[in-house]
Amino acid sequence: RFSCNAIIQSSSDAFRIINEISSIMRCNPIWTNGSISLAQDRPTDSSYLFNLSNVAEDGFSYTGSSLKQRNTIISVAYYNMDAQDLDYEVVEADNTTKNKFGITNKQVKAFGCTSRGQAQRYGKSILFSEQNESELISFSTSIDAGSVVRVGAVIEVNDPVRAGARRGGQVKAATTTKITMDAIGDTTLPSLTDSPKISVVLPDGKVEQRTITSYSNSNEANLSSALSQTPSVGSIYLLTSTSLETQKFRVISIEENDGTSYTIQGLTYLEGKYD
Repeated sequence: RFSCNAIIQSSSDAFRIINEISSIMRCNPIWTNGSISLAQDRPTDSSYLFNLSNVAEDGFSYTGSSLKQRNTIISVAYYNMDAQDLDYEVVEADNTTKNKFGITNKQVKAFGCTSRGQAQRYGKSILFSEQNESELISFSTSIDAGSVVRVGAVIEVNDPVRAGARRGGQVKAATTTKITMDAIGDTTLPSLTDSPKISVVLPDGKVEQRTITSYSNSNEANLSSALSQTPSVGSIYLLTSTSLETQKFRVISIEENDGTSYTIQGLTYLEGKYD
C-alpha cells in the first residue's frame, strides 16, 4: 500500500527527515526514553479502558477543531514518472460536505510518492480525518493507567455525562467466566436482546471482550467463553451493546503531572474508515 521512491541529496535536520518518511505510511514518530518509535494510523484493538472510576474528579473534557480547518478539496503533489515532472492528484469531498463547509483547498506534498493511486489515498485520508476525526478528549488518570498507555494506542471510554448511562466501573470479584460489577444501582445494564458485551482489563494489562449470556444476582455477568486470565479486583470494565457503544480515541499525547497522575489526550478513532 505504501512505496517510498526518494533520493536524499543534502543534509537536513534528522527528525524532519524522519517525519517526512513516516508521513508516507501514516506514522507519527515519537521521541521517548532516548529513542524513536513509530505510531501508525492503522486498525488497532483497544489497549485500555476508562470511565469515571479511574479518572480525576474533573472527568472528561472535549474540544473540537475549527470549521476553518476542515478542507473540502485536497491537492496532493507527487512525482509523475511518465511525465518526469511534478503532478497533482485532486481529491474532493461530496456536495453535501462542500455545501456545509464551503470550497476550501489544501495543498500537500506526498513525500517519496510516484504513484497516483497512493497520492489519491493520501488525499482521502486527510479529507476523512479533517471531516470525521476532529474531536479531542482530555482527562487525568492515575499513575498505574498513565504509565501503561502509550501514544498511538486506542482507548475506550464510557462517559455517563455524554452517553446518558453508566456503563463501566471496577470489578468487585471475578472468575474467568463470571464478572461481579460494582455500583449496580447506578449502572444501566444492557438488555440480553441488545447483544451485550463486557470488556475488562486483565492483570497483564491487556483488554479482552466477551459476550454476556446472562445476569445472576443482578450484578454478575456470565460470559460466553472463558477469559485468558482472571481479572483482578478493582480492574476496569466497560459494557457495550448495539444501541449504546463506547467511545474510541487514539492517544496523541501523555503528560506526567506531578509524579502521581498523567494527563492523556486522544483524537477520535473510527475503525470503519480503513475499508
